[in-house]
Amino acid sequence: MGRSTWAWVAAAVFVCCGGSSSSNNSGNLTHNGNSNCSAGPGQACCAGGMCAAGAACNGGVCATCGGGGQTCCAGQSCSGGFACQGGGNGGVCAECGAPGQPCCASNGCGTGCCVNGTCTAAASTCPGVGGTCTNGSCGMCGGAGQACCGPLPIGGRQCTAGGVICANGSCAACGGAGQPCCNPNVCNVSGYACRGGNCAQCGGAGQPCCPGNVCSVMSCTADHVCGNCGAAGQACCAGDSCDTGLGCDGNAVCAMCGGAGQPCCGGMMCSAASLACAGGGGGGDVCQQCGAAGQPCCANQMCSTGLTCRRDLCM
Repeated sequence: MGRSTWAWVAAAVFVCCGGSSSSNNSGNLTHNGNSNCSAGPGQACCAGGMCAAGAACNGGVCATCGGGGQTCCAGQSCSGGFACQGGGNGGVCAECGAPGQPCCASNGCGTGCCVNGTCTAAASTCPGVGGTCTNGSCGMCGGAGQACCGPLPIGGRQCTAGGVICANGSCAACGGAGQPCCNPNVCNVSGYACRGGNCAQCGGAGQPCCPGNVCSVMSCTADHVCGNCGAAGQACCAGDSCDTGLGCDGNAVCAMCGGAGQPCCGGMMCSAASLACAGGGGGGDVCQQCGAAGQPCCANQMCSTGLTCRRDLCM
C-alpha cells in the first residue's frame, strides 16, 4: 500500500503504551521492556520506538517482525533459525544455518563453516578460502585461536567458526562483556549491546539501547542510545516515533502533526480526509492536500471526479 493511502478521517486515536510506565524529568516515558507497550502491527509505535513482542517500529508504525520473510526486529534480530538479510529498516528475515543458507547470528552454521556469509557443510571445501571445513575451521584458519582466513572478502578478513570474529589477524572470542561484537553486531550476554564494535552495558542513561530498543531509564533515541526523546522539540525516538499527538519531521525532531504541512502522525495519519501522508522531499513524510490533479491520492486511492490514482498520484 502506498504512503498516500493513509489518512486520519476522524478525531485522533493513538494506541500506545499499556501496562505500567514511569516518567523522567523531561516527561518522556520510561520503558523497561516490550511488556510496557501494547502497540501491535499496524498501530502507532509507543514512545521510544517500542512495540509489543513480535513487532518492530518502522516509520512510526509497528509491523510484524522476526519470522521468515518478515521485517527484522529491532537490532536486526530475527527468531531462531532466521537471519536478517539486507540490514536497516529494509532487512528481511531469511532461513539460516543450513548449507547454502545465510549464516545465523555469531556465524552460526551448526557443525559447518560460515564462509563469506554463507554456510558451508562440514567435510566440504571452504569456497574461495580452501581447506576442509571441520568444526567451523577451514583447515589452518577460521577457528578459535587460528589465523583469520583469506583472501580478503568485502569488509576484511574473516573467521568461519561460530562465536569468534577476526581481530588483529586472529580469530578471537566475541559477544561477551567487553569483547568484540559478533556478526552482525551481536552480543550474547544479557544486559549488553554492541557499541563502537564492542559489547558494552546497555539500558542506562547514555548507554546503548538493549535489544528490542529497551532502556531501563529514559527512552531509546533514533541513535539507539538511552536518552531524552519523543517530546515536542526533542529528537525523534527509535523507529521515528514520538509521544502521543506528535510526529517526526524531516529534521528528525518531534513536532505537532496531522495538519497541512505538518509531519504525519504515528501510523502515517493526517487529521482530515482532504490530506494524505506523502513524502515531503526533505527526509520526512508530511500531510499534504490530496485528490486534485498532480496531488497525492487520498485514502483508499481516491481522487477527484475524472481522475485516477496512479503510483500514488492523481492523474
